[in-house]
Amino acid sequence: MANNLERAYELTLVVRSQIGDEAAFEELLRMYSPRLRFYVAKMLHERHESADDLLQEIWLSVFRALPKLSDAAAFRAWLFRIARDRVCREFRRARVKFDSLEGTDVEELTAESGKDESVDAEAVRRQVANLSPEHCEALVLRFIEDMSYEEIARVTGNTLGTVRSRIHYAKAALRRAYEENSYEIKRVESDR
Repeated sequence: MANNLERAYELTLVVRSQIGDEAAFEELLRMYSPRLRFYVAKMLHERHESADDLLQEIWLSVFRALPKLSDAAAFRAWLFRIARDRVCREFRRARVKFDSLEGTDVEELTAESGKDESVDAEAVRRQVANLSPEHCEALVLRFIEDMSYEEIARVTGNTLGTVRSRIHYAKAALRRAYEENSYEIKRVESDR
Protein backbone atom coordinates (compact mmCIF):
# COMPACT_ATOMS: atom_id res chain seq x y z
CA MET A 1 0.00 0.00 0.00
CA ALA A 2 2.80 2.41 0.90
CA ASN A 3 4.41 1.75 -2.50
CA ASN A 4 1.18 2.75 -4.26
CA LEU A 5 0.98 5.91 -2.16
CA GLU A 6 4.61 6.72 -2.96
CA ARG A 7 3.98 6.22 -6.70
CA ALA A 8 0.87 8.43 -6.52
CA TYR A 9 2.81 11.11 -4.66
CA GLU A 10 5.61 10.95 -7.22
CA LEU A 11 3.11 11.16 -10.08
CA THR A 12 1.56 14.24 -8.48
CA LEU A 13 4.97 15.86 -8.11
CA VAL A 14 5.82 15.14 -11.75
CA VAL A 15 2.56 16.61 -13.04
CA ARG A 16 2.89 19.67 -10.78
CA SER A 17 6.49 20.10 -11.98
CA GLN A 18 5.38 19.90 -15.59
CA ILE A 19 3.11 22.88 -15.09
CA GLY A 20 5.85 24.94 -13.46
CA ASP A 21 5.56 24.23 -9.72
CA GLU A 22 9.12 24.81 -8.51
CA ALA A 23 8.47 23.36 -5.05
CA ALA A 24 7.32 20.09 -6.62
CA PHE A 25 10.44 19.96 -8.81
CA GLU A 26 12.63 20.62 -5.77
CA GLU A 27 10.94 17.69 -4.01
CA LEU A 28 11.65 15.42 -6.99
CA LEU A 29 15.23 16.62 -6.92
CA ARG A 30 15.46 15.85 -3.19
CA MET A 31 13.91 12.39 -3.66
CA TYR A 32 16.02 11.29 -6.61
CA SER A 33 19.36 13.08 -6.31
CA PRO A 34 21.01 10.60 -3.91
CA ARG A 35 19.92 7.61 -5.99
CA LEU A 36 20.84 9.26 -9.26
CA ARG A 37 24.22 10.31 -7.86
CA PHE A 38 24.92 6.72 -6.80
CA TYR A 39 24.09 5.46 -10.29
CA VAL A 40 26.19 8.12 -12.02
CA ALA A 41 29.13 7.63 -9.62
CA LYS A 42 29.14 3.87 -10.24
CA MET A 43 29.12 4.38 -13.96
CA LEU A 44 31.93 6.98 -13.71
CA HIS A 45 34.34 4.81 -11.73
CA GLU A 46 33.55 6.53 -8.43
CA ARG A 47 34.91 9.89 -9.60
CA HIS A 48 32.65 11.90 -7.30
CA GLU A 49 33.70 15.30 -8.60
CA SER A 50 32.63 14.28 -12.11
CA ALA A 51 29.46 12.71 -10.77
CA ASP A 52 28.46 15.93 -9.03
CA ASP A 53 29.07 17.98 -12.17
CA LEU A 54 27.12 15.55 -14.33
CA LEU A 55 24.31 15.39 -11.81
CA GLN A 56 23.80 19.13 -12.14
CA GLU A 57 23.76 18.85 -15.93
CA ILE A 58 21.30 15.95 -15.76
CA TRP A 59 18.91 17.87 -13.53
CA LEU A 60 19.13 20.89 -15.82
CA SER A 61 18.22 18.66 -18.78
CA VAL A 62 15.36 17.14 -16.79
CA PHE A 63 14.06 20.58 -15.84
CA ARG A 64 14.08 21.71 -19.46
CA ALA A 65 12.52 18.54 -20.89
CA LEU A 66 10.02 17.71 -18.14
CA PRO A 67 7.12 19.68 -19.64
CA LYS A 68 7.42 17.52 -22.77
CA LEU A 69 7.29 14.18 -20.90
CA SER A 70 4.10 12.60 -22.22
CA ASP A 71 3.74 9.83 -19.61
CA ALA A 72 4.27 11.15 -16.10
CA ALA A 73 4.16 7.58 -14.75
CA ALA A 74 7.34 6.80 -16.72
CA PHE A 75 9.30 9.53 -14.94
CA ARG A 76 11.79 7.28 -13.12
CA ALA A 77 12.83 5.33 -16.22
CA TRP A 78 12.92 8.57 -18.23
CA LEU A 79 15.12 10.24 -15.57
CA PHE A 80 17.60 7.37 -15.51
CA ARG A 81 17.63 7.26 -19.32
CA ILE A 82 18.65 10.92 -19.39
CA ALA A 83 21.35 10.16 -16.81
CA ARG A 84 22.58 7.15 -18.79
CA ASP A 85 22.72 9.13 -22.03
CA ARG A 86 24.66 11.92 -20.32
CA VAL A 87 27.14 9.45 -18.77
CA CYS A 88 27.64 7.78 -22.16
CA ARG A 89 28.29 11.18 -23.73
CA GLU A 90 30.87 11.84 -21.02
CA PHE A 91 32.58 8.54 -21.82
CA ARG A 92 32.70 9.35 -25.50
CA ARG A 93 34.09 12.77 -24.71
CA ALA A 94 36.68 11.59 -22.20
CA ARG A 95 37.22 8.14 -23.77
CA VAL A 96 37.02 6.34 -20.45
CA LYS A 97 35.44 3.00 -19.63
CA PHE A 98 32.64 2.01 -17.30
CA ASP A 99 33.72 0.64 -13.95
CA SER A 100 32.46 -2.06 -11.65
CA LEU A 101 30.18 -1.85 -8.67
CA GLU A 102 33.04 -1.83 -6.17
CA GLY A 103 31.68 -0.81 -2.80
CA THR A 104 28.09 -1.79 -3.62
CA ASP A 105 25.95 -3.52 -1.04
CA VAL A 106 26.59 -6.97 -2.47
CA GLU A 107 24.46 -8.69 0.11
CA GLU A 108 21.49 -6.95 -1.51
CA LEU A 109 22.66 -7.99 -4.97
CA THR A 110 22.83 -11.64 -3.99
CA ALA A 111 19.68 -11.68 -1.86
CA GLU A 112 17.77 -13.69 -4.45
CA SER A 113 20.09 -16.66 -4.02
CA GLY A 114 17.82 -17.88 -1.22
CA LYS A 115 20.69 -19.06 0.96
CA ASP A 116 20.94 -18.14 4.61
CA GLU A 117 24.73 -18.44 4.77
CA SER A 118 26.71 -15.24 5.06
CA VAL A 119 28.17 -13.77 1.90
CA ASP A 120 31.81 -12.78 1.64
CA ALA A 121 31.31 -9.27 0.29
CA GLU A 122 34.91 -8.95 -0.86
CA ALA A 123 34.74 -12.13 -2.94
CA VAL A 124 31.54 -10.95 -4.58
CA ARG A 125 33.01 -7.49 -5.23
CA ARG A 126 35.99 -9.11 -6.94
CA GLN A 127 33.62 -11.09 -9.16
CA VAL A 128 31.51 -8.00 -9.91
CA ALA A 129 34.70 -6.21 -10.99
CA ASN A 130 35.01 -8.83 -13.73
CA LEU A 131 31.50 -8.21 -15.09
CA SER A 132 30.93 -6.20 -18.23
CA PRO A 133 29.69 -2.62 -17.88
CA GLU A 134 26.30 -3.70 -19.20
CA HIS A 135 25.95 -6.37 -16.51
CA CYS A 136 27.02 -3.92 -13.80
CA GLU A 137 24.48 -1.39 -14.99
CA ALA A 138 21.71 -4.01 -15.04
CA LEU A 139 22.54 -5.00 -11.46
CA VAL A 140 22.52 -1.41 -10.21
CA LEU A 141 19.19 -0.65 -11.83
CA ARG A 142 17.56 -3.91 -10.72
CA PHE A 143 18.86 -4.41 -7.21
CA ILE A 144 19.85 -0.95 -6.07
CA GLU A 145 17.18 1.09 -7.87
CA ASP A 146 14.62 -1.73 -7.64
CA MET A 147 13.48 -1.15 -11.21
CA SER A 148 11.35 -3.64 -13.06
CA TYR A 149 12.80 -5.37 -16.11
CA GLU A 150 10.56 -3.20 -18.29
CA GLU A 151 11.90 -0.01 -16.72
CA ILE A 152 15.48 -1.21 -17.18
CA ALA A 153 14.72 -1.90 -20.84
CA ARG A 154 13.45 1.67 -21.22
CA VAL A 155 16.50 3.12 -19.47
CA THR A 156 19.06 1.13 -21.43
CA GLY A 157 17.23 1.04 -24.74
CA ASN A 158 17.50 -2.75 -24.85
CA THR A 159 14.86 -5.39 -25.37
CA LEU A 160 13.28 -7.11 -22.40
CA GLY A 161 15.05 -10.33 -23.38
CA THR A 162 18.44 -8.61 -23.32
CA VAL A 163 17.74 -7.18 -19.87
CA ARG A 164 16.67 -10.59 -18.56
CA SER A 165 19.78 -12.17 -20.07
CA ARG A 166 22.15 -9.61 -18.59
CA ILE A 167 20.65 -9.95 -15.12
CA HIS A 168 20.64 -13.75 -15.38
CA TYR A 169 24.32 -13.95 -16.38
CA ALA A 170 25.41 -11.34 -13.84
CA LYS A 171 23.60 -13.19 -11.05
CA ALA A 172 25.10 -16.48 -12.22
CA ALA A 173 28.58 -14.95 -12.02
CA LEU A 174 27.86 -13.68 -8.51
CA ARG A 175 26.51 -17.09 -7.52
CA ARG A 176 29.68 -18.76 -8.83
CA ALA A 177 31.81 -16.35 -6.79
CA TYR A 178 29.73 -17.14 -3.72
CA GLU A 179 30.04 -20.89 -4.26
CA GLU A 180 33.79 -20.66 -4.91
CA ASN A 181 34.21 -18.64 -1.73
CA SER A 182 32.14 -21.16 0.26
CA TYR A 183 34.29 -23.99 -1.11
CA GLU A 184 37.48 -22.15 -0.11
CA ILE A 185 36.19 -21.51 3.42
CA LYS A 186 35.22 -25.16 3.89
CA ARG A 187 38.60 -26.32 2.55
CA VAL A 188 40.52 -24.01 4.90
CA GLU A 189 38.38 -25.10 7.86
CA SER A 190 38.94 -28.79 7.06
CA ASP A 191 42.71 -28.22 6.90
CA ARG A 192 42.74 -26.98 10.50
